[in-house]
Amino acid sequence: MPFGASTAVSPSKALTFSAVWAAMRLLSESVSSLPISVYKKENNGDRSEQNTDLSYLLKYQPNTYQNKITFLEKIMMDLLSNGNSFVRIERNTLGKPIELLPLNYQDVSVYFKDDRLYYSSQQLKGTYNAEDILHFKLITNVNATTGTTNQTSGILGMSPITQCRNAIGWSIDVEEYSRTFFKQGAKLSGVLKTARSLSEQAIDRLRNSFNSNYSSLSGSNQTAVLEEGLEFQPITIPPDQAQFLQSREFGIAEIARIFNVPPHLLKDLTKSSFNNIEMQSQEFVTYSLMPYLNKIELEINTKLFRKSNIGKEYVKFNVNSLLRGNIKDRSDYYKTAITNGWLSINEVRAKEDENKIADGDKHFIPLNMTTIKNI
Repeated sequence: MPFGASTAVSPSKALTFSAVWAAMRLLSESVSSLPISVYKKENNGDRSEQNTDLSYLLKYQPNTYQNKITFLEKIMMDLLSNGNSFVRIERNTLGKPIELLPLNYQDVSVYFKDDRLYYSSQQLKGTYNAEDILHFKLITNVNATTGTTNQTSGILGMSPITQCRNAIGWSIDVEEYSRTFFKQGAKLSGVLKTARSLSEQAIDRLRNSFNSNYSSLSGSNQTAVLEEGLEFQPITIPPDQAQFLQSREFGIAEIARIFNVPPHLLKDLTKSSFNNIEMQSQEFVTYSLMPYLNKIELEINTKLFRKSNIGKEYVKFNVNSLLRGNIKDRSDYYKTAITNGWLSINEVRAKEDENKIADGDKHFIPLNMTTIKNI
């Protein structure tokens, strides 16, 4: 059953394939649902969470028409569609960010002038310095040109949909082929046989009559009435030859490979078991989400804080809730942490989203442990 990537694959077309939709939705919703906070590094090495105007923008409402979740979903969907996402930083007279405005990546042009990077936007009808644009991007192509300056610095990210359009197009073609195959499945696909010689008019009349009665879904399960000694010989395609299910499973595996997500999160459980699903979920955080989180954090940290405060103040996603194991594993982990003194009871309760208790900040060590010298 040969297929070719005949489908012209655009982001909107790719999203019509359920596996692409599921992968992009999974990554977008996973990132947008994570808590994000602004921290300050204290002189003793500890960190303290900050409650500032910037933290309000990032934790709750980046602009007047979006909350934090829809804002991050927009960034992720742009990244997964185009490989680039652009956000304009609106500042007050003191230079502090007061609003974060997502831009349409189709309207943004990037170019160099006097060895400086600039962004122009038809949406906002202006040109902006790189310091005023958050540019989130996937892996870059060092051979890509930017604007008309032939700058080859790997400025723009590559779109996974464009780079893998053949694989995505093939999956869409398989789905379209199977859809038309099963749509016509009620038709009696076969030949009419007779030992008699029929005229052209008789052949046309039989073909038209047969197709009009049995070629649509409404003609399924009807009894075919044959005349003049005709015999119907069906031509069927066995399921093992059609291989629709196998082809669709391969298409899901391809999409999972392109977007780097575990297949079981796209509802493909053929290679999963109760023993390895938890490990695959841990790998999803480590290998699927963390690259996006690191890109977003670094771009925010370098452009939303004053240069003198970079490294002292920073933004961080909290992935602890996704890294939790099952209840038994967490209990064993917390027991070891408390009995060995490197976590207090209240620290454990904080990880479980529970309130503090009295005297819960104390640290404990086993009394039956000492050095060989003391013995």
